[in-house]
Amino acid sequence: MKLDIAKLDDASCLSDFRCGIPEMDEFIREGLITSILHHYCQAYKVCLNAQIVALFALSFDSLNLDSDDKNDMMAGYSVSKPPYLATDYKDIFLNKSHYPALEITYLAVDERAGKQGLGRIIVEAVMEKAQSQELAGCQFLTVEALHTKGYSAVGFYEKCGFSPCDYPDPNKDTLRMFRTLYPEQVTF
Repeated sequence: MKLDIAKLDDASCLSDFRCGIPEMDEFIREGLITSILHHYCQAYKVCLNAQIVALFALSFDSLNLDSDDKNDMMAGYSVSKPPYLATDYKDIFLNKSHYPALEITYLAVDERAGKQGLGRIIVEAVMEKAQSQELAGCQFLTVEALHTKGYSAVGFYEKCGFSPCDYPDPNKDTLRMFRTLYPEQVTF
């Protein structure tokens, strides 16, 4: 499956786009372009055979980890695979509290294109792009996974290798999650 990913520069192409999640569809119609214009995020359209099948947006982020989070992460409890830290970087990493990240701000697959694995393909494409970009350092992907009574994206993101940063809060309709960009040995 050959997907084309391009920067979204005209929202009129989204008039027929529906992911089937009312909160997301409403935001796409009413708030996405405003968020882009105010530099909150940058959106991208994903096309298959010239049809928009998905939409996602990215923004810069920072992940805060306390000592318990780091211990869990290093033991492999809070991530699918503990990150490898080179001996010369381990102390530097563990002594920091904030880590550069790229947030998947929005991710929606058109309901007519669902169940084809497009969401996972997009997450992997974002991960590859984050690993290869040279603008700034980046060690994690983050997401505020939608988690409401009618819909939860938490299971999807767990299948994509994300782990919760927080405990679920019944007063919040998202769950903050993260994934390390470099679970394997990185050489410089």
